[in-house]
Amino acid sequence: MPKPLTSLYNHMFRTFRGRLAVSYVLVEFTILLIAAGFIYWFLANEVYREVDNKLQHEAQEMVEYLAKVPPELWRSKAERFSDDFDGFAQLINHNGAVLFSLGKKLVGHEKKDVTQAIQQAWESDASIFISTRGLLRNNNLRVGAIPIRIRNETVAIAILAQPTDQIQNFFKLLYFIGGTLGLISMVISGVVGYRMAKRSLRPINDITDAAQAVSNGDLSRRLQTSVHDEEIETLVQSLNKMFECLESNFNSQKRFVSDTSHELRHPITILKGEIEVALMQNRSPEEYKALLKQLLSISDRMQNIVNDMLTLAQADAGTLEIPQENIDLSLLLQEVGQDHLILFSKRNINLDIDVQDGLEIVGDQHRIERVFYNLLNNAFRYAPEGSTVTLSAVAEGDYAKIQVLDDGEGIAKKDIPHLFERFYRADDARTNKQGEGAGLGLSICKHIVHAHQGKIYVVDDARQGATFEVKLPLSNMNPEYAKRIQGVLNS
Repeated sequence: MPKPLTSLYNHMFRTFRGRLAVSYVLVEFTILLIAAGFIYWFLANEVYREVDNKLQHEAQEMVEYLAKVPPELWRSKAERFSDDFDGFAQLINHNGAVLFSLGKKLVGHEKKDVTQAIQQAWESDASIFISTRGLLRNNNLRVGAIPIRIRNETVAIAILAQPTDQIQNFFKLLYFIGGTLGLISMVISGVVGYRMAKRSLRPINDITDAAQAVSNGDLSRRLQTSVHDEEIETLVQSLNKMFECLESNFNSQKRFVSDTSHELRHPITILKGEIEVALMQNRSPEEYKALLKQLLSISDRMQNIVNDMLTLAQADAGTLEIPQENIDLSLLLQEVGQDHLILFSKRNINLDIDVQDGLEIVGDQHRIERVFYNLLNNAFRYAPEGSTVTLSAVAEGDYAKIQVLDDGEGIAKKDIPHLFERFYRADDARTNKQGEGAGLGLSICKHIVHAHQGKIYVVDDARQGATFEVKLPLSNMNPEYAKRIQGVLNS
C-alpha cells in the first residue's frame, strides 16, 4: 500500500477519533439508505396507484364506449377512442385475436408477464396491473389488463399501457438531488465528527502527558483542562487525587526509609563501637557482664524498632491479624494504670485513674494493652515533675471513650495533623527529656485502633497539656455488634 494511503488508513482506522468520524458517516449513510428505500417504496406505491386509477378510468370509458355498439364495429370505435388516449392500447377477444392495437405491441412471446396478466384477467374477471420493468429502469410500462363485460359476460380484454418516462425522470432527479445532499451531509458529518472527537479527546492527550510525566518521576504533575464535560471533570479530579496519593505515599515511603535508616544507624554504631572497645583489651568478668547488659539494651531497642516496623508493614498490607476475643476493657485499663504507678512515682507524677466499670470490647487484648502503654509512656515523657496524668474511660453511646491527659507543654496546632505519622516528632516544646524513641508509637496506636473499628485523635482544647482520646466500639452496649462478634467467635 502506498505510504499516503497507509498514513490515511492509520489515521482513520487506528485512532479513536478517526473511527468515531467513520462511525458517524456509516450511521448517517445507513439512515439515508433506509430513508431512500422508504421514500422509494412510498412514492412508487403512490405513483402506481395514480397510474392504475387512470388506466382503470380510461378502460371504463372504453368499455362504456364499446358497449353501445356491436363487436364488429369495435375496431373503428376504438380508433376514435385512441384519439384521446396518450398511451398504448390493445383489444383482445377470447380467442386471443388482436381486435385493435394502438402504439407499441404489448402481446407476444417475449411479453410473458403481459400474457400472464391477460390470463389472470380472463380467469378472475378482475383488473390486473403489472409493470414490465422496474420503475426506475428504461422503457418501463405500467400495464393494466381490464376485462370488458357485456351482459355479465367477459367478451374481451382491454390492455392499456402507460409509459413512466416522466415519472422516471422525476425519480432520477429526486435521487440525484438527494444523493448529492446526502453525500455533502456525510462529508460534513465526517469532518464535524472528527473535529468534535479531536476536541473531546484533547483532555486524553493531557492525561497521557501527565501519566508519562508521573511515570518518569514527576509526582507533582497535575491535570488542568478547559473542558467542562462532567465525565471529563470527574476523571481529571480522580486522576489528580490519585497523583496526590501517589506523591504522598512516595514521600512517606521515602521519609520512612530515611528515618528508619537513621534510627537503626545510631544503635548499630553504638553497638559496633562498644564491641570494638571491648576487643581492644582484656576485661574482668564483671566488666564484660556490664558491657553485655549494655549491648543487650541496645539490641532490645533495635528489636523494638524492627517489630514496630513489621507491625506497620502488616497494617499497610492489610495482613494485621486481630483475634476476636472478649476483653474486659475496664480491668485492662486498671491493670495498665497500676503497672505505671512505680514508673510515674520516680518523677513524682501523680496518675489519676477514673475508669467506668463494665466496659467490654472485642479484639486483641495484647495490642489494646500496647495502645495504652504507648499513650501513658508518651504522657510520662512529656509531663513535668509534680504534675498529674489522668487516665479516664466512660461509655458514650455504643463506644468506650478513653482519654489520657497530661499537664505538659501541649502540642502546637501545626503538629497535630502529623502526630500519627511514622517517625514524626513535634518541636522542642514536646521533646523527650528522658531519651527519644523511634517515633513509631503513635503511628502503631492509630493502626491498632483502626483495626478494632475505633478512632484515635488529639483533642484540641484550651487547656494546658495534651489530651489523647480513643474510641472503641463496646460489645455489651450494642446488641447488634455483640451478636455479629459472637457469630465470628463461634465460627
